[in-house]
Amino acid sequence: MNSTDDYHRLVAKFTITDKAAVDPSTTYPAPFATCRGEVTARLMSPPTYPTWLIEADLADGAALQWPDRHGDEAVYVVSGALDVAGRICPADGCVVVEAGVAASARAVGSTRVVHVGPFDADQPTDGLYGAPVPHGHQVHVVGPGGWFASGGRENVVARWFADSTCPTCRVSFFHVARTDGLVKDLPHTHTQDEIIYILGGSVIIGRHEYGPGHAIAIPANIRYTVTTGPNGMAFLNYRRDVSTQAYGKVKPPELEGGIVRGGTEVRDFVGAT
Repeated sequence: MNSTDDYHRLVAKFTITDKAAVDPSTTYPAPFATCRGEVTARLMSPPTYPTWLIEADLADGAALQWPDRHGDEAVYVVSGALDVAGRICPADGCVVVEAGVAASARAVGSTRVVHVGPFDADQPTDGLYGAPVPHGHQVHVVGPGGWFASGGRENVVARWFADSTCPTCRVSFFHVARTDGLVKDLPHTHTQDEIIYILGGSVIIGRHEYGPGHAIAIPANIRYTVTTGPNGMAFLNYRRDVSTQAYGKVKPPELEGGIVRGGTEVRDFVGAT
């Protein structure tokens, strides 16, 4: 792998990771999960950041495997599919692996995934929703529609696979898309560290435009604004716990989540194991 300076670029207080500059690895770089079978993976987040993001290409039959010690994690299927104990997660769906659950997800055909999680195996207990229930943890397979849908106020389509409201996990993981180009949002902050991974279109931050294959690690309480690229945007957003979004003096802070942001429950739920 290249040196950190080669493929992580600090912009203001963000860290930008460009997939094209990250050497692929045949060893799965997650702190807890492993991969049995053929894999090509890239760690797309800074090694010192509290959370991580991996993009991986799995050969048919390759399996991601979790021990019984890890935090809340999520796997988005970019293409292909994952088989979780007979429950199939298709492209654009997500597998949420709650903390402490031993699990396996097998690739059905050549499959590309984006896998996120924390380095800390202990679930957060000090967030706005408090500690999750310590027992009854599962693996949730969520279809492309997500568990919740929101974004009408912001003129985006947000599909939440998890928004920290589940009794047994605190992960927030969602897909955001906008077709209109060159739309600038309000300057804002979030109370949680986040990682954004661009899947389509582009986003403009400051003087720089970032397209597919860029990951943006933004620490908590860093003020920033995003402009949609000229051809729209589509990205994933991951946080370890529920976040509040603040806009300075422009308007009051807002809790973030599917329902609390004016959304609806879609419950595209494939099943649990």
